[in-house]
Amino acid sequence: MTLRLFGVGATWGVSLLGAWLAFVAATHGPATLVSIPAAIPALALDVGVTPLAAPFLGLLAMLGVAVGAWCLRGDRPVDAALISGFVAAMLFVLVARSVAAFVLAWELMALVSAFLVAADHGRRSVRRATFVYLVVGQGGALFILVALLLLASQAAGPAFSDIARSAAALPVGIRMAALVLALIGFGSKAGLLPLHFWLPRAHPVAPPGASALLSGAMLKVALYGLCIVAFELAAPAPTAWSIALVVIGTVSAIGGVLYALVDHDLKRLLAYHSVENVGIITIGIGVALLARSSGAITLATLALIAALFHAVNHGLFKALLFMGAGIVAKTQGTVDLEKLGGLWGRLPWTAPLFLVGCAAIVALPPFNGFASEWLTFQSLIGGFRLADPATRIVLLGATAGLALTGGLAAACFVKVFGVAFLGRSRRPKQSHASEHEQERFDGTTLAQVLLASACALLGLIPALAVVPLVRISAATLGAPLSLGTAVAPLAALPILPIALVVLPAAGMLACLALVAHRGLRRVPTWTCGSPVTPSAQYTATAFSKPLRLIFAFVLRPEHRRLVETGPSSWFPARIVYQIESRDLIDEAARRVGALALHAARRSRALQSGSLRLYLAYAVAAVGIVVVLARR
Repeated sequence: MTLRLFGVGATWGVSLLGAWLAFVAATHGPATLVSIPAAIPALALDVGVTPLAAPFLGLLAMLGVAVGAWCLRGDRPVDAALISGFVAAMLFVLVARSVAAFVLAWELMALVSAFLVAADHGRRSVRRATFVYLVVGQGGALFILVALLLLASQAAGPAFSDIARSAAALPVGIRMAALVLALIGFGSKAGLLPLHFWLPRAHPVAPPGASALLSGAMLKVALYGLCIVAFELAAPAPTAWSIALVVIGTVSAIGGVLYALVDHDLKRLLAYHSVENVGIITIGIGVALLARSSGAITLATLALIAALFHAVNHGLFKALLFMGAGIVAKTQGTVDLEKLGGLWGRLPWTAPLFLVGCAAIVALPPFNGFASEWLTFQSLIGGFRLADPATRIVLLGATAGLALTGGLAAACFVKVFGVAFLGRSRRPKQSHASEHEQERFDGTTLAQVLLASACALLGLIPALAVVPLVRISAATLGAPLSLGTAVAPLAALPILPIALVVLPAAGMLACLALVAHRGLRRVPTWTCGSPVTPSAQYTATAFSKPLRLIFAFVLRPEHRRLVETGPSSWFPARIVYQIESRDLIDEAARRVGALALHAARRSRALQSGSLRLYLAYAVAAVGIVVVLARR
């Protein structure tokens, strides 16, 4: 109990510090907090805040408060302590202002998060997921380190302020190399395609509170690092790189939602939706860079506001959804949608709060996801006025891709909520056993209420986030604008969510009034004359089958898995085939990993334990060094 309370208190303390730093960064601009010199200048540690870090610090503070409340009852005491260290490490990344400080903070964040992913290390799948996570994370960290060292080598010092002052004089080749390396390093951590394959493996196996932070906060910290390089350390970004960013974001958004649509593991499905939303945020960042390079500062400000706003929104509703999935897993013992049903009656608190998260993630008004995605659409449409025809074509494709993503996401969460929470339980024995068990309001429920309230508040009053983001975006782009000029494209935003809710609600009330006037006839459910049983309900596989057929050219290869079902009225037991779609990139990564393990096993002969062989290695190394030195 003491360890749990210590973890919760430390998490809340770090969250309050993050909220204060966010306020300082948003209102006072850049500020250096601590500077620790070193005998080797490259190892100096600088800590400070910038306006760009403010929204990410604010998001971390909100999630820290909610996850701290969750840990009062939700996770193990040791997990609560690790979560406090994880929040502190992410805060360190957001305030690091030198190469050494950033790399140190990044490695601390990766190490603590790996312990959280491996919390249930007794399962083989968890150990494999942790291994993949560490390999991808450390590979990405290497790319980030090389990118930062490349930029620092052209500057007067390793501090980010020194690198930023030298950014304009960077040779084109070094600038492009640093941006590409940063995109690979930060993109792999954020879950952008095609380096996303670790995410649907690692996030689902972590404890629910940790999953909320991994998907809600850590992915945004990676996007913050990408923004730091693109808008500050290697600015201005070339147009070709900005277009590539928009294309990668669009592909990630569409690919993530497609694989989420056909996946029936609730946690894996939510992890794939993180890939989708990271892609949407990346589209906004790319449009901001494109508009900035074209001199359209107002459009660049709008696009950056959309990206930062969606980063905050995604952190809130994705943490809410992962917490709801954690409650489902704890109470039902599974997150397989094919085995769930009728949970609304048994989870009277979680069900409506999970519904809020579903509405927010599919961008339904009046919740926060609608406001940020609408701004993203506005920035894409505004980009059609840019002069370059190739740019307009790319933005047109991104607009169509974002529209497709929104429709598929809506279908996906109709499947999730309808199959899992509505209807009747597919396991009658468990239903009767837990008939008198009711979900209680505790710390886990409070955490969900806090996040759902934030989703509703930012959707109803988006100005709470947009007004400070206007100043932050203008300061980041280096072109201060008057508040009125920057908000002009956003004039419809305060009333749009409410109007889009009021009009359908008025139509619904009119329909109800008409039904009341004419009378309503109720009849039993028709199932072709057969008894109505839970097995007659729609399944997740049946719901997604039409869309899986339409997008079969993407959702390949497929494999059939043998599944043994229980006794039926016709057979004592049945063996059926369950068709699953594999992630193409995930399948490719699995095969590459298998080849790497095979090569490692074959190379064991080089480490045979023979002293003579090791001496031969040493002699050969000395000979090579001598030859190279003489040249």
